Amino acid sequence: MSVLSEAVAAELERVAQRAAQRAARAAESSAARAEEQAEADGAGGEAGPQDAVAVDGEVRVMLSSEDVEDILSANGIPTSASPATPVPLRVTRIHFSGVKVLPADHPLAAGHELIELAGPDVDGGDVTTDKLDLALAADANDSETPQHAEPIEASIRLAAVPIDWSWEPQLGVNGVGSGRNLRGKSTVLNVLMWALSGRCANFQVDTKAWLKHIEVDWQVGGETIRVKFDNDRGHPVGVVETVDKSNGTDRVRAVGAFDGEDQFEDVMGTVMMSRLRLEEIPMWTGDREVRHKWPAYASAFTVRADMLDPVVGNVTVLGTRMLQMFVGTDWGPALAATQTALNEVRAQQTVVEQKVSAAGEVVRQQREKAQAEVDRLEAAVKAIPASTPDVEQLIAATANATELARQVHELERKVMDASSHVDTVRLQLRAAKARNHTKFEDALAVKFFHQMTPSVCPRCTSKVTPEQQAAETEKHECSLCSKELRLEEVDTSKATVAAGPVVGDVDAPVDDLEALETALTQAERVVDALNSQITAKKDQLAAAETQSTSGKEQLAAAEDRRRMELELARAEGALAAFKGSSDPEFLDPADPAVVAVLEAAKKVLSNWMSEGQNPLLERISADIEKLAVGFGADSLSRVKLGGGGRLDVVKGGGQTTYTRLTAGEKLRVKIATAVALIKHGYVAQIGRHPGFLVLDSPAAEEMPEEDLAILMAELVEVAEQAEMQIFVGTRNAGPLLDLLPEASRRVAVGDDYLW
Repeated sequence: MSVLSEAVAAELERVAQRAAQRAARAAESSAARAEEQAEADGAGGEAGPQDAVAVDGEVRVMLSSEDVEDILSANGIPTSASPATPVPLRVTRIHFSGVKVLPADHPLAAGHELIELAGPDVDGGDVTTDKLDLALAADANDSETPQHAEPIEASIRLAAVPIDWSWEPQLGVNGVGSGRNLRGKSTVLNVLMWALSGRCANFQVDTKAWLKHIEVDWQVGGETIRVKFDNDRGHPVGVVETVDKSNGTDRVRAVGAFDGEDQFEDVMGTVMMSRLRLEEIPMWTGDREVRHKWPAYASAFTVRADMLDPVVGNVTVLGTRMLQMFVGTDWGPALAATQTALNEVRAQQTVVEQKVSAAGEVVRQQREKAQAEVDRLEAAVKAIPASTPDVEQLIAATANATELARQVHELERKVMDASSHVDTVRLQLRAAKARNHTKFEDALAVKFFHQMTPSVCPRCTSKVTPEQQAAETEKHECSLCSKELRLEEVDTSKATVAAGPVVGDVDAPVDDLEALETALTQAERVVDALNSQITAKKDQLAAAETQSTSGKEQLAAAEDRRRMELELARAEGALAAFKGSSDPEFLDPADPAVVAVLEAAKKVLSNWMSEGQNPLLERISADIEKLAVGFGADSLSRVKLGGGGRLDVVKGGGQTTYTRLTAGEKLRVKIATAVALIKHGYVAQIGRHPGFLVLDSPAAEEMPEEDLAILMAELVEVAEQAEMQIFVGTRNAGPLLDLLPEASRRVAVGDDYLW
């Protein structure tokens, strides 16, 4: 079992013990308050059992060393120390070649054949070496100068000046300088860093096109690494090789090939990081882990006047991690991995909380909706009577209503028949009365006319003679038509008329009317009796139907209640679902055991780092102050470099930090910090800085030549104390000439060019 796992397990046990002690104290305090309250209330008696007291912010996790080891390994944290012995990185040879494209009147063009480019080659303003090469080739193949039929409106005369530059830098301080700008010093440093990082940066457009082939030999520990590639306007194609010179001849073995800067960068990272014992630097940035690799380290080997933050390295977010790598103990990589893993767990927890927050409103709305539905259904169930209807009574009432309805229907049919009979008798009676009335009228007419004595004929108006009138009595003949008179009938009719209307003396009429009237009265009585029965039956039917309807309503209410109860049960289930584990508020957070282990590991590793780092940081801080003052920042004092990469300093008697210094002061302090890290890392044989440093144009930030001379002198002195290789590129060539041997410098004096 690793020492880290055991230390983390012990730390977890201490945390758990402290949490338990606090919980016990809290429980005792709570019990005392409860007892005091009981006495004040007069309750008396013994206190009941106390619930466990949770301690906010503490996770009481008891894990074995094996459990801790598994959690650390699962989160990518090395459980063993990573040796931090520095591996030196040195440049032993630089070579590049190509073709400069210069105007004909340029000083370097003297002695080189000139080529005239015209028309479309010039109009675009892009005179490349390819065009010049084609022009040179065409000129070489033609025995005579081309004759143009028309005058050339635009033309330029250029010279192709070959480049073939080499240098073998030495240990210690090396200088690249010139008396003026744009004399090639920055190109040398850029070529150097291109061959180291795999990225072409800071090149001028024309220079990038001029360089055709580059080779740089690196000494990594005891191994020679050769980087060589062809360049097509910034697109590198080449190989990385190991070179064995042990037998007097170079034995070369390719270890990587590339076509383009992406591949170039990957190959250099693979080759260099393993040999320099550098490890990837994991960082959690927002929502994902980013592993910083070779480009971050390579940039940290350069101090540029336009890249001064942070104080260590050139990637702001890596200031602390870079310091831990360069001056950290053997546990630096483990601490970096632990911090990243812990940040990831916390970020995941934040994501969960954000999801809970985002979904919380929706869940609350759904919960409120479900609660409202439950309340509605509960009210609806309560509004329905809970009594159970008597089914047998309901069936009997329904059957009785059915039977009564049948009886009513039968009585109504009988009423219809009886009413029809009444109508028939009534019609017959009316007809009989009409017949009697007609006979009566006939009798009255006969009586009337028989009592008349006509005097003239109503037809011809002839007078009736006395003889005719006497014949009526004597011969019983009509005085008008001589027809026989039936005087007996006339007498009877006269008697009938004289007696008045016939009431009961005549048998047939009187019997008919009486019989019909009697029949009508009886029929009407039958109808009345049937209607009375119908009314009574309908009353009974209404009562039966009311009883049946009430039972049916009770049955329907019972059915509605059962349905409502089922809907209520479903609504209560839906509401319960929102209060269960599916509720976002109940989402499981990060595993507390993992969080506890990572936090404990961070604490343990931070303590180990501090124990090993702090004494060295005190010595480094003293050297930073000394070097910075020596470089010309004489207003600074009490410099303190912390393990988190923060640099505090007193300036003119006032406390401040590195970030608040002027650009010139920052430059001096940053150079001093880089040199101090290299020096003490090598002296103490800890850290991972390979002792390689490039200072590009330090005089660009308000550094006069005398201060540059002091800086160079200090660098030379430090380089003698600790093995390192430093490159200084500057426009002030004087200090380079004065302080550096010829092999350690390349200087262009006055208007001269480096290459």
